[in-house]
Amino acid sequence: MIATMKVVILGAGKRGTLLARHLIQERRDVTIIDNDPKRAAEVQGRLDCMVVVGSGTDPAKLREAEVGKADIFVAVTDSDEINLVACGIVENIRAEVTTVAAIRNLTYTGKDGLPATILGINYIVNPEAEAARSIHAIIERGIFSDVITFERSNLVLYNIYVTEKSRFANQSIMNCRASIGTEFVIAAINREDEGIVPSGNTIVFPGDTLSIVASDTDRPALFKLIGQHRVKPKKIVIVGGSKIARFLLRAFDVSQHRSIVLVEQDPTVCEHFASIFPNLLVVRSDITDESIFEDERLDTYDLLISLTDNDELNIITASYAKRVGVKSAIALIKNNNNYIRLARHLDIDSVISVSEATVDSLLKYMRGAHVESVHSLFNGRFEIFEFSITPGMAVVGKKLKEINMRNKGIIAGITKSDGKNLIPTGATLIEEGDTMLVCAGREELDFVQKIFS
Repeated sequence: MIATMKVVILGAGKRGTLLARHLIQERRDVTIIDNDPKRAAEVQGRLDCMVVVGSGTDPAKLREAEVGKADIFVAVTDSDEINLVACGIVENIRAEVTTVAAIRNLTYTGKDGLPATILGINYIVNPEAEAARSIHAIIERGIFSDVITFERSNLVLYNIYVTEKSRFANQSIMNCRASIGTEFVIAAINREDEGIVPSGNTIVFPGDTLSIVASDTDRPALFKLIGQHRVKPKKIVIVGGSKIARFLLRAFDVSQHRSIVLVEQDPTVCEHFASIFPNLLVVRSDITDESIFEDERLDTYDLLISLTDNDELNIITASYAKRVGVKSAIALIKNNNNYIRLARHLDIDSVISVSEATVDSLLKYMRGAHVESVHSLFNGRFEIFEFSITPGMAVVGKKLKEINMRNKGIIAGITKSDGKNLIPTGATLIEEGDTMLVCAGREELDFVQKIFS
């Protein structure tokens, strides 16, 4: 992957601007197309990229944005039809351009999953499906704080805030690992909005947020260390009969639906969910009615997930649920990612951003065929990605100490072909079939990816 990669993004909404910001930090050549002059002007003022005002289905505007010279074209407008048509036009202009589209409508994608291709589009991302997948992964891991899971590796990444009383506070990373006894890697540190690639001598201070990679089997010891408990919920409340709720329910085994309650005030939506999920208890009610928690005994549930289209309502509902006794709560953010910081002060266990989940999926397709998953850390300052080690890679047969990362990234974990997880040391040998977790600052991604290309 070359540093001068050119990317054209159609749509200057939340997903388009977030993706553009990440790519600009990587020193990519980015052009954004949007048909709203006001929004285009705002983006032009905030981002260091070219902005073209016009329709993404206008071949003249696409040529003005130089899609004929692009490596990747990403269509992320709010219209499936525009995204589909734009990708089709781009393929006609230059077939070599990799096209990626955000498609929501199941009429195009099919209820049983996404087809391999539509109109020649190389990759399709469904924002609601990506958000539901993130939520389901958190639930299955039995922890509801900041946790990241991976496609092929059973290693898990936890983002942990360091308090004055933390065992990590005022310790070097080397001492932390030696004294705590649990195998883990601190892949990155966020300190007062500064991203740090740590070494063994790096001191951890109160106020830091650590990205810790640990084996799935070491979670009980790690949870005890950081004061959290692994509790996989048995009784779940879902608030809001949204598309994300539909995708999430399909991710559960049908037998689990008997332990799930859906709260929705629209009678038509209630009837629809009751018909497609016959084992699900559907309650027609307004979640803002305080009596519902008492009437339905929602305070006895293990987890509440608020999935309405209203960010404020999701935050308030999740926070209130914790106050009245629900053990854990997850809130969905669709429109304003600024609420993510607020939610952490309201005892909400996890916040899922639709735009962040979508952008992580888009980035995966832009990283190459051997990248299984991509996750952004600390508002995009770092990225942790999952590499599949394939025959012919230059790193095959090398020990980690023989790979000079120049302090630009950290190999945070390895899952062997037999499923065994390793917290790596310098003597760890890289072999074909390994799945490797690598964390790097966004500006260093090219350097790190070339090592594993």
